[in-house]
Amino acid sequence: MSRSHPSPIPSRLVRAAGALVWRFTQSDRDATLGDVIDPDDIEVLLVHRPRYNDWSWPKGKTELNEPLPVAAVREVEEETGLPVTLGAPLTIQRYRLGAGHIKEVHYWVGQACQPDSPALLSRPPVHQASRREIDNTRWVSPSLARRTLTRRGDRRLLDELVALAESGGLVSSTLAIVRHSKAVKRGRWEGSDADRPLARIGVRQSIDLIDLMSAFGITKVLSSSWRRCASTVGPYASLTGIGMELFDELDESAMTDNPAAGSALVNEAIENPGSAPTIICAHRPTLPALFEPIRSYSPSSLHAAFPAESPWLKTAQMLLAHIVMHEGGPCVVAVETYRPLTKLATL
Repeated sequence: MSRSHPSPIPSRLVRAAGALVWRFTQSDRDATLGDVIDPDDIEVLLVHRPRYNDWSWPKGKTELNEPLPVAAVREVEEETGLPVTLGAPLTIQRYRLGAGHIKEVHYWVGQACQPDSPALLSRPPVHQASRREIDNTRWVSPSLARRTLTRRGDRRLLDELVALAESGGLVSSTLAIVRHSKAVKRGRWEGSDADRPLARIGVRQSIDLIDLMSAFGITKVLSSSWRRCASTVGPYASLTGIGMELFDELDESAMTDNPAAGSALVNEAIENPGSAPTIICAHRPTLPALFEPIRSYSPSSLHAAFPAESPWLKTAQMLLAHIVMHEGGPCVVAVETYRPLTKLATL
């Protein structure tokens, strides 16, 4: 699915985010791409809100300038104490509140981070929700969750999760393509284009990208060897200790001469999706060639989710593809685009 907001967007809109966090009942079982999973073999995590006396999925409102995926992982940890990473998106929920407001909640499939997960090293501590907000959390089977969840919309989300498990789509891998952060203008830089640095706002964007990459559990960082790209993903790579791989094939000039070489790196990441959630940082003119392999593994219903014209992505904006493994090979099942809401960011 592509993550476009339902239309029309009401003026009094409250946005929130959360996750359907699941685990195997057998603690030593590993999640593997393409596995068909019996719903009886998993548990899901519910929270109880004493104010409303209801059981629901962990979720909460976004903070100022906070991207939705970042809000989702923060809220889950605040309400449950469990740090998670996000997988594929689920159906957006929308319902009416009082005073004419509409609440729109974005959900993802979620799994607990391993204690040694690099993504955790880049996250700030969170404040646990008070017992007045959340007074109980519970791991339950899907069948018990269906009887426990208060809202019908939450039960529909459960049905969606169960359907993914039964079809082999519950476990997915993430591939992100990010355009480098805002760089110093070409006309104001006297050195080589390869050495052109980030502008001040670009440095801030690169720092703000850290939380987005962490939310999706990125553990592999690839980049053009040019300075502005390496500086965009470098802060995350350094904080997490995973390092990054620089590829001359992704440089702007190299992609102009031989776009197939850069496309091959994307194709390799798609065909080997079980290796690690991956991000590739590149230049604006190279984006169409990098998107094309992702599009080729996507159903036609997702093609409209790909940017169709220049600049394709804004500075520091990323396109995320969620990949599952079917009998016929890898398949992109969802495409999302996100950008850190850095103050004063421009094209």
